[in-house]
Amino acid sequence: MNKNIQSLIEYAKNPDNIEDKEINFGTMPNILSQDIARETGVIVRGSIKKLTSYGIIHAFDTHGNHQKESERGQIGIKEEDFDLIPDIITSPDSFERGNDKKSKKAVVFIKKINERIYHVVMSVTKETPTAGFVFNTMYIKK
Repeated sequence: MNKNIQSLIEYAKNPDNIEDKEINFGTMPNILSQDIARETGVIVRGSIKKLTSYGIIHAFDTHGNHQKESERGQIGIKEEDFDLIPDIITSPDSFERGNDKKSKKAVVFIKKINERIYHVVMSVTKETPTAGFVFNTMYIKK
């Protein structure tokens, strides 16, 4: 497992930690950014991709219970699934426009890996060439 991602997960799991921490894993590739803008209208060119402790907490709280997720035809996420995020965002099978709960623009990246279909939701913090592109949540369909 990626040491930076593992460290952020451990930080997020500790209820004593209240500050939001983040790691970034580069900027959005230009060609993919152009495809996203053309197909969704969401501008992500030059955006820095970020994974935050708050996003991890939200994903586990919302999609981490295997029993609840199976009732929705989904699979509960596990820690090792977070390692897949950089690859899913950089080389998705498809993507679509989404919205997060705070009405920000978002993009849902979809990729099939080992018979599972991963959905990673990334929210745009603001649309500028140096905007942040922040992990919102992840869920897995069977």
